[in-house]
Amino acid sequence: MKFIHRALLASCGLAALPASAADSGLFVNVLSGDTAFDKAWSAATLYKSDENQYIQEFSLQGRLQLQSIYGKAGADSYNTSDYKDASPANDERVWGNDIEVRRAYLGFKAKVFQNWKVEGQIDVDTDGHDEDGHSSIYGDIYDLYAIYAPSDALNIGFGKQEIKLSREQEISSKEIVTFERSLTTNLLHVGNLTGAWVNGKGIQEHWLYEAGIYGADQVREFSSLSHGALFIGKIGYDYSSQAGLDSSIVSFRYEHNTNPGYQSSKVDGFFGNPTSPAFTDAVALSNDIVQGRFGLTTDLLFGFGMSGTADRNGNDVAVNQSDIFGLNIIPTYFIADGLQLVTRLQIATSVDPNGLRVPGRYERLAAGDDESGNTYLSGYLGLNYYIYGNKLKIMNGIEYSQMGGGNFDGYTAMTGLRMSF
Repeated sequence: MKFIHRALLASCGLAALPASAADSGLFVNVLSGDTAFDKAWSAATLYKSDENQYIQEFSLQGRLQLQSIYGKAGADSYNTSDYKDASPANDERVWGNDIEVRRAYLGFKAKVFQNWKVEGQIDVDTDGHDEDGHSSIYGDIYDLYAIYAPSDALNIGFGKQEIKLSREQEISSKEIVTFERSLTTNLLHVGNLTGAWVNGKGIQEHWLYEAGIYGADQVREFSSLSHGALFIGKIGYDYSSQAGLDSSIVSFRYEHNTNPGYQSSKVDGFFGNPTSPAFTDAVALSNDIVQGRFGLTTDLLFGFGMSGTADRNGNDVAVNQSDIFGLNIIPTYFIADGLQLVTRLQIATSVDPNGLRVPGRYERLAAGDDESGNTYLSGYLGLNYYIYGNKLKIMNGIEYSQMGGGNFDGYTAMTGLRMSF
């Protein structure tokens, strides 16, 4: 928590900075915007001035995402209460019996010295207590990094951030149109890692790129960088002008993990001890289109599984992870202002007969079904109502899924509220 304390103390000094007519922010008593929503959300901006040579902007940021579910598979049904009872960690994230706190982050973001950006957030422990029973809202450092950005073509960053292989993963949870990301996207997700990266866009008008190296282990704060490395590279092309579309970008990403399947031996209460996916390499080919009210996101994903031993909780454990393939197609359409129809088709397959399991959130709550197989099919239908854009919205959706080679066949209905600032 020290970094949050220091950031907030530093922000208090902004109140003493001289204000001009161009300054805005809560510390200079200027709320901006035309509507009540605009003014309310602008309160998160504590200080903003392009004329200040040291700090140009300092804002608080956060998100709160609440949801409830009901599902049925075969003769069994499940709901948020069953999710709560599934583990102590789940119990901490459910208010009462019916409201899951899917995400709760709190932090800051700043622009300093004209070309630097600094940003950080913590996972909020929503039950208000740490693992020792003491009062605390700190769960772990979700991200904390600094970026030197002299131009769109060159951004150099270091710190801890979420690694994003697919386009679906690349879209922030503040903006994703479905409640949960697809099975293959989640299986290949390596988490929030510590490292350094460089990226940029607008190269010869159309090209974009990214390259990064990270410690392969997921930890509560920052990696010691002693448990393997993860390399990721991306190249993309913006063909919007050629296609006559509002936005259209195709991209290819490659990821290599030198220590797949690694699990830390330290258990940190709220954070736990997450396991790195047991894939040595992964690739993603993505295409993202927006034209007027219509949007279409497509991901082709492939993960190369490992066969051998992995260090898990200080022990060498035999791992035989199948290669997997996934196709995700997500069309969206605004049927009215602020009202968006969302659909998704996902297909996932594995080389091995039982190389896939149904998602832990939430299909695995169904009892008595064979949750493993080699072909996962799912269809999602949702309706999102944007009260104040992605900053305040209501989401509703239902997803039908089936596991071929297993015996799972069911649906999950979801409803929720998502807010960010």
